[in-house]
Amino acid sequence: MPKQNQKTETVTVNQNVQDAPKTLGEFGRNETGLLNNLTYIYNSDGTINWKSMVKEEFLVPNKDKFPSGTDFNSIDVTQVDDSQLLILLGGIKDIACIRGFTEVSYDVITARQDYVAVKCNICWIPNYETGMLPVKFSALADAHFENTSGFGNKFLMAIAENRAFIRAVRNFLRINIVGQDEIDPKKKSEIIEESQPTNPSSVLNKVMLEVGLSFEVIKSKLSLEGDEDAKKWNSISDIPKKRIFEIIERIKRKNNS
Repeated sequence: MPKQNQKTETVTVNQNVQDAPKTLGEFGRNETGLLNNLTYIYNSDGTINWKSMVKEEFLVPNKDKFPSGTDFNSIDVTQVDDSQLLILLGGIKDIACIRGFTEVSYDVITARQDYVAVKCNICWIPNYETGMLPVKFSALADAHFENTSGFGNKFLMAIAENRAFIRAVRNFLRINIVGQDEIDPKKKSEIIEESQPTNPSSVLNKVMLEVGLSFEVIKSKLSLEGDEDAKKWNSISDIPKKRIFEIIERIKRKNNS
């Protein structure tokens, strides 16, 4: 693996699988949970600067953050602001493997033809940053026809899965560079989780994701309570604005109780 300010070293491995552990004897983790054969970059407080550990090959310019006519081939990704960069999915996978995890699982919160919401759960291995304790960290993401386009409209589940994984890794490792898969391709690099923040339906959807509720659960609950209007709803967009705010307030009260 590449070391800070050093060229990547190529390790020649004997084709005999039985010899591999001997050849890569230095590969493994030490008592602090870090890889033996990797030079880490640290913050001033002693924690690992995971953003700086992302390999340059996985960083690309966020084209919508540059003036028209920019020569992107000449851009040095190490010399531009984080807000002008994107991380490729391969970079997220790579940094997750460097950090180390034991399990990645997904909870499908909602799955419809036009909308999918997924929760990604990652069980991270212990290291000195967590007091040598294992940590489980989760993140939510969704995909629908308003934040995907073209080919992506046909694979909402896969897109939501990737987005949830990216957010779980980025948020846990405090990486503030947006993942390429998190961007709304139709809205000039608008981050999906921040799109339409004042739209009542979007606000309700965000609240539902935070507490793990689906539209079907809310509709069923209200229908059982005798709400005849709720029985006619087919999606969040069918809920009147006034009712949306009532539902949001009800969810928050129950969640805080």
